[in-house]
Amino acid sequence: MAKRIIALSTVIILLFCSCLDANAFPKKKHDNIMRDVLFGDDYNSLSEEAKKKFQAIADAVALCIDQFSTNEKEHTNEDLFNSLNKRIRFSFSFKDIELQNGISKKIPVTPKTHRFFTHGGWNFQFTENKLDKLWKQRKKILTATVNKELFGKSPGILSKLPFLKGILHSEEACNPQCEAFCVLVYCIHILGDYKKAESNSDEFQQLIPLVSHEDPSSPALIRDIISAAKVLFAGQRNLNLLIDELEKIENEAERLLSVQGGIKTQEQFNEYKACSEKVYDTLKEKLPVMLGKVDFFSKAFPR
Repeated sequence: MAKRIIALSTVIILLFCSCLDANAFPKKKHDNIMRDVLFGDDYNSLSEEAKKKFQAIADAVALCIDQFSTNEKEHTNEDLFNSLNKRIRFSFSFKDIELQNGISKKIPVTPKTHRFFTHGGWNFQFTENKLDKLWKQRKKILTATVNKELFGKSPGILSKLPFLKGILHSEEACNPQCEAFCVLVYCIHILGDYKKAESNSDEFQQLIPLVSHEDPSSPALIRDIISAAKVLFAGQRNLNLLIDELEKIENEAERLLSVQGGIKTQEQFNEYKACSEKVYDTLKEKLPVMLGKVDFFSKAFPR
């Protein structure tokens, strides 16, 4: 009897593991990647309150991009949402942002498909109205959190008025710098997914591409980072240097796709992935110093 129980448990574990997305980083790893890019070696010198601000933003990124439930009873990460909600006071509920199986008539929500709904780019637009509405709602998790933590737009005593709850740090109140920072941390999270990828799998192809390639109007990771940098670092001497380096990587990735006609071999994938590593290394080298010169960031994270 005991052997049967052990055997059954083993089967269940194997079945469970087979459903997991092997290309996905655990949340803590994503948090560490973001921490290193934003602060470099200075994170440990931050105050406890500043670290809480960062963690709130990291939690918001995780919920915005990676939360999904495969059935109506699962409600994955609801506890994380509720914990963050105590600090931010969202104007919406977990039910309003939950990515749950059945949201699309065409694509089921599984560990291997969930990226389709959230990893295609910050400004990705869906043809299905239901999906487009959900993505816009999920982005509010991050914009509201960044607005509250970095711009100090907390409703305070006004939050006791039901019609004002969350409105002062909602998506609607997110200014251009707030929006640009959200784009930046979104892209940093996606770079973590690039870092973990091992092949040109179906899951990898659900990520926003590094370059737009044949369609200049389609979402592209490097171009989104450059656009965000122009807003965040306007007037900084190092901005042009950052853009030049990113554009060199962008041209390299574009050349790889143009010459190769897409990613068809493991070697080609490795070369393409190396471009994402170069983007990550460039950001990790330059952003801690550049962000330290941005007023809203330096006030939230004094060092």
